[in-house]
Amino acid sequence: MTSKNLFWASSRENHKRRIWVWIVAVLSQLLVYSAMSTIYLSRIKNQYEIRAFWSVEAFRRAMYQAARDALAFSDNLWPVLLFLGAVIGMQGFSYLYDRRKVDMYHSVPVSKKSRFMVIYVNGIIIYLTGNLAGLLTGTVIAAAHRSVNVDVLANAGLAFLWNLLLFLVFYHTMILAVMLSGSRFVTLCLFGMFTLYEIVLFWILENMKWSFFKTATSHYLYTNPRLSPLFDCMNEGLELKNAKDAAQAAGLCLPLCGKWILIAAVLFAAAWLCYTRRQSEAAGQAIVYRVVEPIVKIAAVIPAGLIVGMVVYNTSYNNEMLMVAGMLISGVIFCAALEVLFAFDIKSLFKHLWSGGIALAGILAVFCIYKWDIIGYDSYIPEGNKIESIAISVSGYYDNYWNDNLEYISQADFEKQHMFLTDTEPVLTLARQFQPAEWEKMEDPRSIEVLYRLKSGRQVNRCFMVDYADDNARKQLNRIMGSEAYKKGVFQDMTKGISADKLVSITYSNGAAKVTIPKEECARLKEAWIKDMEQYDFTLVRENHPCGEITLQYVNYLSNTMPVYEKFENTIACLESLEAYYPVKLNVADIEYVTVTNYHNELNVTEQMQYDDPGREAFGFVEAEAVAVDFVEDIYVDHTVRETFYDEAQIAEILENIHPMWMISEFAGRDATEESYDVEVVFKKDTTYPYERDSYYFNYSFLGGQVPEFVVEATAYEAE
Repeated sequence: MTSKNLFWASSRENHKRRIWVWIVAVLSQLLVYSAMSTIYLSRIKNQYEIRAFWSVEAFRRAMYQAARDALAFSDNLWPVLLFLGAVIGMQGFSYLYDRRKVDMYHSVPVSKKSRFMVIYVNGIIIYLTGNLAGLLTGTVIAAAHRSVNVDVLANAGLAFLWNLLLFLVFYHTMILAVMLSGSRFVTLCLFGMFTLYEIVLFWILENMKWSFFKTATSHYLYTNPRLSPLFDCMNEGLELKNAKDAAQAAGLCLPLCGKWILIAAVLFAAAWLCYTRRQSEAAGQAIVYRVVEPIVKIAAVIPAGLIVGMVVYNTSYNNEMLMVAGMLISGVIFCAALEVLFAFDIKSLFKHLWSGGIALAGILAVFCIYKWDIIGYDSYIPEGNKIESIAISVSGYYDNYWNDNLEYISQADFEKQHMFLTDTEPVLTLARQFQPAEWEKMEDPRSIEVLYRLKSGRQVNRCFMVDYADDNARKQLNRIMGSEAYKKGVFQDMTKGISADKLVSITYSNGAAKVTIPKEECARLKEAWIKDMEQYDFTLVRENHPCGEITLQYVNYLSNTMPVYEKFENTIACLESLEAYYPVKLNVADIEYVTVTNYHNELNVTEQMQYDDPGREAFGFVEAEAVAVDFVEDIYVDHTVRETFYDEAQIAEILENIHPMWMISEFAGRDATEESYDVEVVFKKDTTYPYERDSYYFNYSFLGGQVPEFVVEATAYEAE
């Protein structure tokens, strides 16, 4: 018999012994694909029947998307692939767990290498048969709903490759775990460890970073595990589902597929090497190769001890002593448990102390790195000549942003794409001046997010605090916020041109008035505003509140705003020429009445109930000298006083000292407004003032130190 015929004969014989695996693989994938196709498509059809969609075209688009969700990149499929990779890999080589089966297999006139390839290839055939059967069934169901087009098929083809490679990674991982162990339980533990190791380790280190490093942030950069296919699948799955077409999906998935091919190849090579060197006597052993035992022990104990330490740290309200104790005690326990598992002997509790010592030293080393910042994370400030550009987010300004596809994106993403500060010295000066040790001394601390783009290609994201009340900080912030590079990275209307067909409306508001401006005037209004923005810097927004706001409304409910300040002469002149400008100060003739609410915030923290608790003495709370009060409890007492003013003279004085609540500058000092007071201004029903008719009252705040005396007296709190 030729070797080729012998291979196929062995393959057929192997398939006969794997009938139950065939059943599980085929039925599981048939069930998943058919269920997803039926449920997703029926759900859209039912929504259409109750008129959730208002056009046939929208309905058809939704049906095609549902078919893509079911047949392509589904987040319901990776658990099935994980399960099948583990089951097929473990069952195929399960004979290695039994010495008698090993002897029997070795007595068959088939080479060791040929036997491996027969089992390995059969495992892939089992998966592919089930996957293709499920995919074909789902496609038939989708076609019956007339929901299959070229894009659906192309996405399904990409997903077929994606799922195959993901299966191969899981499959090879389980085969490697089998080759390293002669025990089913240990094999499953190794498979779980290999699959989840980077994810768990990343989670631990991220938690420690956020717990100990004060400048840690993810504003601009999101760090993720780099080598975990499981994480890639869970993290990129949603983005792949939302890809607009197969070309975009291919651009997202193919680079990951390339990485998975390399990972699968490395795992296969390691499994093959271990298989060729595995002895028959290894059946029944926890770990086949003694040299692997200390590696597995150290690699498992360090993250396990750190997890226990972080749990203790968080549950003990950041008690570092308890954290260290928890890490070391749990590390010793894990070391002993693994030694018992490796030898299947309780007497082996404290064998190989040197590997246990390395594991405990590793735990302490990680703790020390984060506790005392040995790597210099918080103190890191790059040298100016090594920086290509900087993106910076200054606390105090927020707006909506979108991409070229008219989809919302985060402010951080917009800044990262459009802000390139090459004048780096003011940012570095602030970073050097306001080190973490100085943060508690600040009068008006605000957060600053920074992205350093280094000439080497590396990007570094940090966060630090800046004192807005500091004179030097003001000087540096003026230099930053006054630069054109900063403004283009913050204000979208200074970066992107307005497409006339996308603009729906333009409105101007001073807090109460709402005036619509013809769309044809957008270019002129924007030109005037951009010219006035030459004055924009930190001093302007720190010392002035906006007097109005221009809102540009686009299709898809997208909008952004252009703040207007009283110093913006060109913008105000343009608004006046359009009869759209109204001063922020209201006219008393238009006001019906004003209601002022004083919450008396300064009193809410002083009301406490004190009472004796004799039981505390029995538990040692009362020491040498008797105390008058054993227990203090905060009790909420409502101190709110509300008063309405109708007198025109009083209303006029109130109007002189208030500002629209939603137009208070976020950059202003903490005392910019009187936080205990809310002012509600009610317009007359018959006034011609163009206040927004959706509401008849508007909320204002008293400016700091400008509450009229009669208001203070009228809203004073009198204890009963």
